Amino acid sequence: MRIINPKYFNLLNEKETFFMNKPFPHLVLDDFLEENFYEEITKKMSEKKYILKKGKSFNSEIESNKKISLNESLPEYISKITKVLNSNEWIEILKKLTGITSLKSTNVGNTLLANYHEMGTNGFLGSHVDHSTDPSNGLPHVLNIILYLSSDWKENFGGATLLYDKKGKKIVSKIKYKKNRAVVFLHTPYSFHGVERLKNNKSLKRKTLYVDYYSESMKPFENFDLDFPNKWFKHGTTFVLPKSTDYLKFKNWSYTKSLIKYKIEHLKSKL
Repeated sequence: MRIINPKYFNLLNEKETFFMNKPFPHLVLDDFLEENFYEEITKKMSEKKYILKKGKSFNSEIESNKKISLNESLPEYISKITKVLNSNEWIEILKKLTGITSLKSTNVGNTLLANYHEMGTNGFLGSHVDHSTDPSNGLPHVLNIILYLSSDWKENFGGATLLYDKKGKKIVSKIKYKKNRAVVFLHTPYSFHGVERLKNNKSLKRKTLYVDYYSESMKPFENFDLDFPNKWFKHGTTFVLPKSTDYLKFKNWSYTKSLIKYKIEHLKSKL
């Protein structure tokens, strides 16, 4: 059975749209999974009360009611999708879309956490930029894909993906959560994003699949004309807290430390 909708086997015609979209290059792909396959996995998800048997939970001022997977414990029907999204065939499609000829996937299973995410009522994810390197080899993290899996979601439940300006403070674009929609976006040190607070009832979860991609070049964006600096630099996952004074709170020290490291590397990249 096919997994990805055949209409997305060639994204070259979408390259201009991808780079024109603000605040940073991204593309929305509706009906991403082939219809029969999508119906099959949503049926299986509804039959299984718990997909996340093992993983990690988050509850803080800037990421609430969120759980991520321990990938080795994911059911096969979810792992099938990640395998396809890590395949050479799909990588070639993304290379043509982005122009990143050095693009590569993670080795399947090399990221222990986070291919699958769930978020419950009142959950949200604050403005942040993800880790910048492959943990196994230090290669630059340059591209993300997020796939919306929940089939019974309604627009008034919230849960949109929010894209912020280069400082991570102002929402520039809001990509609504819609079943079987995928979002591909360029991941740079300025690709701040988050999740709108959920307003849905307690019986539904915001389910997403996430895969990241890397570059074998340490200067992956040098030929790109972007609305922000095109120099890549190393940093960890970095959140933008709502108020400057929030960084002074002891409970937020891990976020403060990440921001300090980010700022230092940002300054070094300008030298």
